[in-house]
This record gives sequence, structure tokens and C-alpha cells, in this order.
Amino acid sequence: MARIRGSVVALALAWVISRLLLIGTLTGRVPYPDGPSVLNDVKLYAEWSSLLVTGRFPIGDDMWQYPPGAGIVFALAALLGSNPVAAFALIALLCDLATLAVLAVAGRRRTVGLGAAWAWVIGAVLVGPVWLARFDVVPTLAAVVALVLIARPVWSGAAAAAGTLVKVWPGLMLIALPRRSLPRGILGFVVMSAAILAGVLLWSTGGVSFLGEQGARGLQVESVGALPFMVWNVFTEVPTEFRYGAMEVDVPITIPLGLAITLTGFAVLGALGVLRLLGRLETLDPADVALVALLVSMVTSRVLSPQYSVWVVGVAAVTFLDPASRMRRVVWLLVPSILVTQVLYPYGYGSFLIGDWWAVALQVIRVALLVAATVLGLVVVLRQALRRGVSEPGPAAPAAAAASDG
Repeated sequence: MARIRGSVVALALAWVISRLLLIGTLTGRVPYPDGPSVLNDVKLYAEWSSLLVTGRFPIGDDMWQYPPGAGIVFALAALLGSNPVAAFALIALLCDLATLAVLAVAGRRRTVGLGAAWAWVIGAVLVGPVWLARFDVVPTLAAVVALVLIARPVWSGAAAAAGTLVKVWPGLMLIALPRRSLPRGILGFVVMSAAILAGVLLWSTGGVSFLGEQGARGLQVESVGALPFMVWNVFTEVPTEFRYGAMEVDVPITIPLGLAITLTGFAVLGALGVLRLLGRLETLDPADVALVALLVSMVTSRVLSPQYSVWVVGVAAVTFLDPASRMRRVVWLLVPSILVTQVLYPYGYGSFLIGDWWAVALQVIRVALLVAATVLGLVVVLRQALRRGVSEPGPAAPAAAAASDG
């Protein structure tokens, strides 16, 4: 008992110290290159929050790229005090702590220790101050809860829905549900989505206005698809433009190219979905499947912002709840990719935009590691799917069920 208590105390101290350091970088009290500049997006959030608290979404603002649930988060920040920037940091910290608690409790109930919780604590240090200077910890909490509650599919689906209506990607967690649980998971997803959307429609106007801005997006400079253009930018100037809240490569071919890359991602995710429906993913840990799906969505996205690392840390941490997870090598490839991302942003971002070779080299490393992790994860999943075929759920499902019954 004393040993267990000591482990929990050590985890709590590590969380407190690491988060104080992150707050220090944002306030300028801890030396960090361009640390306070990371708050630029939060200041924009604060402007939106003053509008959203009145029940109006920023209709017509092409920088508003978020589902209606994000508006609830932003409005809440305005209600928490006169300093919305501090309120956003508080919301992020509370969701951060809640995620830590979920992972720690799940680890104890499954008798696998605190490895997942430690991965979450350490992951924040790898990501850097962006961890608290964006609201991505909020949907990540929902995604983690959805994965931990796999044995309770209705609640898992409901958690995935809550995250989806904040930032879309947690909807991918549905693919983690075993085939026999999918109908109940989808039911939970639909009911929660309907409840949140009904509440948003009653409370506000313009909640779905963000949908009209998605189709015209090109390739963000940090996306995988934009990498050849940014490498070429080292040798000759490649035009860029600030659009839809991000710097994009301003070359006509990027719009159809971005669409083609996105469709490729949909095709791969669709194939994973078919494998799930055929029962060929049942022997894999649900979090393993979810991590691969998330990575596919990231490498085929037209945007690859630094805060996406928060998503990866959350889903990857859940894989540590299963000692039999096949994603360990994938996670080790992701660790340096996330660390390089922190160096690139904010410190090297300006140099990256103007084509300085060292900053572009960092982006090449970041993308290469991310793509390698994605390919490796896909190989692991597909090899297992083709090898085992249709079968009963493997050890991951009973373990999750036992945890939920405890």
C-alpha cells in the first residue's frame, strides 16, 4: 500500500511541476524562445468568447473553423472571469487533470500500473506550452474517455460524440469499438450528438457556419502534402498566404492536391471501417486501432498544426493500458516527431516560412517520422487483420470488461 501511495504521489508531483513550467513559459517567467507568442491563438479565442457568450457564433469569419461544441467551451471561458486568456488556461488544466485521473484509475483497475498516466504527464513536456495554449486538451479528454469506456459502448459513443462536436477527430474513436458493440456505440453517439446540437440551436445562432469554410481550404504549410513545396522554398520562393486561420501554400495546384490527399485518407479510413465490420480487427487492442486511424487522418489532412500532438499523446497514452499493445514501436517513432514539432513551433516557425534550410530540415524530420509511424501502424493492423481473419475478441476486450465491472 505504501508503495502504491508513493507512486501516486510521485505522479501528482510530476504533473504539478511540469504544468507549472508550462504556465511559466506562457507568462514569461520561465525562459523559453517566443513562449508568450504561443498565446496569440488564445487571444483570438478570447475575442470570440465575448461574442459567443451572447449566443452568437462568428458567422462569416473564415478563421472560425470549429464545430458548435467549441463555442460552448469558448463561452464558458468568458463566464469564468474577466480574463478569458487565464480562463482558457484553467479549462485546459482542468481537462488535463481529468484526463490524468481517468488514465490513472483505469490503470489501477486493469492492474497494469500508472504507465498510461505517466505517458500523459511526459507527453505534455514533449508538446510544450501549446499544451495549455490551445483547447485541444478538451476533445482529447473526450477521446480518452471513449477509449477507456470501450466495454460500455453507449457511454463510449456518447463521449466520442461530445469530443466530435468540439473538434471532429474524436469521432474516429468509434472505429475502436468491437463489431458487436458498434450498434450501441453508434446509438450513444447519435443521442449525445442530438442532445448537444439541440442545446446549441436553442442557445445560439450560426452553430454550423464553420462547415461552409472547409471545402475551399488549400494545404497548410505544415501539412504532409505541403512538404515538397516547402522544401522547394529553400531554393526559390514559394508564395504563401494566411487563410482560414493558417498559413497556406499559395499555389493553384494545392487545392485539388489537398482534396486528393483528403480523399485518400477517407479511403484508408473506410477500409479500416470495413475491416471492423467484417470482424477482422477484433483481436487488436481498441486503442491500437484508434491510434492508427488518428495517424491516418493526420497525415492525409490539409492541416497539421502543432497542437495536433496533444491528440496523439492522449490516444497513445491509452495504448499503455494494454501490455499486449502492438503500438510500442509506433509510439517511439512519434516521440521524436512531437519533440521536433515543439522546436519548430514557435522557435523556428518564422525561419520555416522563409525557407531557412535548418527549419525545413526539422519539418522533414517531423513529417518523415509521422509518416513512418503511420505506415508501421497500418502494417501492424493489416497484418493482424489478414492473419487472424474473423474471430472472437482477443484479450483486450475481456480486460476492458473486467475493468468496467470493477
